[in-house]
Amino acid sequence: MKERLKKILSKFEREERPRIRFRRGDKLPLMMAIASIISATATYMVLSGTAAYARKLSALRAVTPESADFTFEAYSYEPATTKRNILLSITDGEELCRVHILTFDEDKHTLEISDISPDTLVSCGSFEGTLAEAYKTEVYDEIVSMALSLHLDGSMATDIETVADSINLLGGVKLTLDKELKIGDNILSKGKRTVMGSVAKIILSDSASYSEANSDRIAAYHQLLISFISTLKEKGVVEWVSLTLNLIVNRVETDMTVSEIIELINLLNETSTKNINIQVITIENSK
Repeated sequence: MKERLKKILSKFEREERPRIRFRRGDKLPLMMAIASIISATATYMVLSGTAAYARKLSALRAVTPESADFTFEAYSYEPATTKRNILLSITDGEELCRVHILTFDEDKHTLEISDISPDTLVSCGSFEGTLAEAYKTEVYDEIVSMALSLHLDGSMATDIETVADSINLLGGVKLTLDKELKIGDNILSKGKRTVMGSVAKIILSDSASYSEANSDRIAAYHQLLISFISTLKEKGVVEWVSLTLNLIVNRVETDMTVSEIIELINLLNETSTKNINIQVITIENSK
């Protein structure tokens, strides 16, 4: 597979393909290589998401927008055109356990990750409940967008099993714990190590850390997330996409098009790990 991908890259480097335009022309060979790898992926996901998206729009028309009954701490919406906001949702079984807004700044090459508790209470239109309950509706994306007064450029959803399997395929991620952590019935000893999917699942599933306000467990999850992104960047786009292609096709849902997925990968590739920040978004009436 690696040799085949190298040949594809070499081919596009030799041949001029000016018909497709991206924001950065010097990235064209890489982008077209990625396109050849994930075109089947994106096509599958876009087609499978079309019917669901239509149902969401239909259901949303029946919802009358109202002012949300909450305020955000340390959060403000800046409608900057250079930013891309992606909703990332991760489930544990049938339950929502992680909610993130990934905000890419195309000009500054930064990534801000807003970490929101699934137990956050929202009142939006005719809906009133937690984000976890909103996830089970047909208008989850729209509820999040309206509740945050934030335009979403796309959304992705997967489960902890998929993230854990991705970590295994990548060969593990680095994690350093300054103290022993107890998560449910599991105890993670302090120290520096490379963790595989089994340990990652324990940390990923710990949505109770929000309601219990356990900063050490939340910090461990944030470290895991940053380490996962860092490992992707170290592997290189072509390698990690080829390694995780099957998981992306079959176990990730998205409403983004082929070109939008490629551009998102490009933005991640251009963002230095030191320019990635995570903040917990708290709401006054969180559960």
